[in-house]
Amino acid sequence: MERQRVGFSTYLFLIPGVGFIVLFIGSSIFITITQSFGLFSVTGTSQFTIDHWVALLGDRESLDSVLFSLKMGFLSSAGTILFAFPLALFLRKGGTGKRFLASLVKIPLFIPALVSAFLIINLISYHGIVNEVLVALNLINRPLRMLNDRFGWGVVGIQVWKNVPFVLLILASSLASIRDDTIDAARNLGAGAIQILAKIFIPLAMPGILVSAILMFIKAFGDFAITSVAGPVYPPSIALRMRNTASLFQEWDKAAVLGVIIILTTLVVTWLYAKLAEFVTGGEG
Repeated sequence: MERQRVGFSTYLFLIPGVGFIVLFIGSSIFITITQSFGLFSVTGTSQFTIDHWVALLGDRESLDSVLFSLKMGFLSSAGTILFAFPLALFLRKGGTGKRFLASLVKIPLFIPALVSAFLIINLISYHGIVNEVLVALNLINRPLRMLNDRFGWGVVGIQVWKNVPFVLLILASSLASIRDDTIDAARNLGAGAIQILAKIFIPLAMPGILVSAILMFIKAFGDFAITSVAGPVYPPSIALRMRNTASLFQEWDKAAVLGVIIILTTLVVTWLYAKLAEFVTGGEG
């Protein structure tokens, strides 16, 4: 059968989407990269140099910010999937009560990240609702520091609460594609609930799990709103450090270096997730 040729007019329909990516996003990335080497400088003379890279790569504070953002990215990604996957399994079969619960869980999708952070602050602050209830019940002697803690558990908690509905949509679609007769056949052969989960649900939903992990890492690693409100005083996230470097210290070239680091780190982690997906699925597809 002869393959049908694609006419030039067909490619015109790609211009709104592809043109936007190439022109705006591509040009922004290009400017960021060139600024990190001293070109197209915002505040000074444009001259090619690697001094900004040398200064930041040798800076302990910058390294701490990168490591903190990596930690928040991986923990938020894993935590969100651990919460969303059981919920997606529970909601796999519809029903009146489950539909109401699914609608209730999706509420954080309509709340901006900064508003979400301030809402959670009222719950987990030093004299927030959670601490006051625990003290009133004599479960603890004094309030716990759950906000602006050094490790960043407050940031992880907010990220999980905010992004569980988003991940739930992806996982629910993956689980919905699993046929019921496959589950029934496994039960007829004597498989228990744990075996069905480990041998059927998780492997068949793995593409959705990996996609969710990638998207969650990208969101959490480059997050500014939540870490600026609930994150520790030190180290700041790489996004917050980038903002302070540019706006407070007016060192736009060094801020561009941080921007390139964010882009490169995201690309590397995405590549690793892709390789993991190939390994898990056996290179199919």
